Amino acid sequence: MIRKTSPSVAWRRWAMPIGLAMTAFCIAPAVPAESWTLSAAVQRGIAEQAQVAAAKDRAEGSRDLADAAATNRLPQLSLRLGSIWTESRQGRPLFVAANGRREAIGQLVITAPVFDAQLQALAKAARASATAARYQVLLTQLQTAASVTNVWYQLALAQEQVAFWQQTVAYDQTLVARSAKAFRAGAAARIDVVQTQLLLTQARAQLDQAEVQQQTAARELNLQLGLSAEEAAATVANQPIPAAGAFGSFAQLWQQMQARQPLLQLAQKQIGVARAAKAVQKAAYLPVVNAQLAYGIDANGVPSGHDLGWQAGLGLTMPLYSFGQRQDRVAAANANVQALRADRTALLLQMHSRLNQDWGAYRAAQENAQHTKKIAREANAVYRMTQEGFRAGALNALNLAQAQNAWNQARLTALQARLRVSLARQQLLLDTGKLP
Repeated sequence: MIRKTSPSVAWRRWAMPIGLAMTAFCIAPAVPAESWTLSAAVQRGIAEQAQVAAAKDRAEGSRDLADAAATNRLPQLSLRLGSIWTESRQGRPLFVAANGRREAIGQLVITAPVFDAQLQALAKAARASATAARYQVLLTQLQTAASVTNVWYQLALAQEQVAFWQQTVAYDQTLVARSAKAFRAGAAARIDVVQTQLLLTQARAQLDQAEVQQQTAARELNLQLGLSAEEAAATVANQPIPAAGAFGSFAQLWQQMQARQPLLQLAQKQIGVARAAKAVQKAAYLPVVNAQLAYGIDANGVPSGHDLGWQAGLGLTMPLYSFGQRQDRVAAANANVQALRADRTALLLQMHSRLNQDWGAYRAAQENAQHTKKIAREANAVYRMTQEGFRAGALNALNLAQAQNAWNQARLTALQARLRVSLARQQLLLDTGKLP
């Protein structure tokens, strides 16, 4: 006799295997996140960010303009073609300049500036602009490095905090298990179990917040590095936060800043561009001498092969009076030079003040890191003694919770202080024009 199976029984028999197969098919393997050192992240950010590419394109355009301005002082070859008909009355032309009834022109002409101070000044101004554009690229790279560095340290701190709270949660879980076991054995009160459970709940809440901060910082670093949304969230390389390191004196840092800071160098180059623009306006007072050499036909009537020949000429253009136009332009250019000099003086004061503040922040962060490290050691000692008293039954869970909270806060403060020292050090490097 054949036993029939009902559809509901058959479905229950195959439901679990089918569910497991669908789960295995739907859950895609996690893409491992790429770890970045600070140096690699900075180099990637400089290579990928659009503002750096735009600055490089502008610098390349400035170099092309400088090359073009330099070639303006070289001889120029051109072709000149023309045919002129002149109306006459009774065999006489209407205009004195007319050479005949018909004039035909067909020449290859070489024109060369013999003396043109304005062309020389324009070439110098173009070179100064190209140099300023190059320092603008360096400044943009430094600004990009500063942005990437700040985000990198935010992610480093978030990762450290996540690891810290994960360890705390794991320890509190064992503490809850021990308290529950002691309560069942009659060696602990009910409040001890509740208090240890509260510690675990608080640690889990802190872990959730730290994970959100880590995800936010990782997405921000992805944006800084030019990574697409489909790629895994970036992480900081598994390495200790860089040590503080040693610097020279404040005076040595100030000398380095003046020598290498692109912002100060760019301000100086802009003064050079303004001086070159002033020279261009002053050159408008000087005469211009051009030489011309031509070969071809410039004849009256119908041209023939016998009309081919050479022509040479020398021209002089001398400005006489422009109703004060040139004088006003020179005065405006001179005022621009003075304004840029004043701007650079103000920038020096601003950068000096910034370096002083960053130097003070670095020294203060060093002192704070030493104190927080000592406080963390003392808080750890208090927590260990409290833990021993709790296990011996001399102290309750409330005492243990207070000691653990104080220790956790001290450790987090020490971690933040250590990172703040390293970040302040990187800021001083950026102030002096160095990439991390």
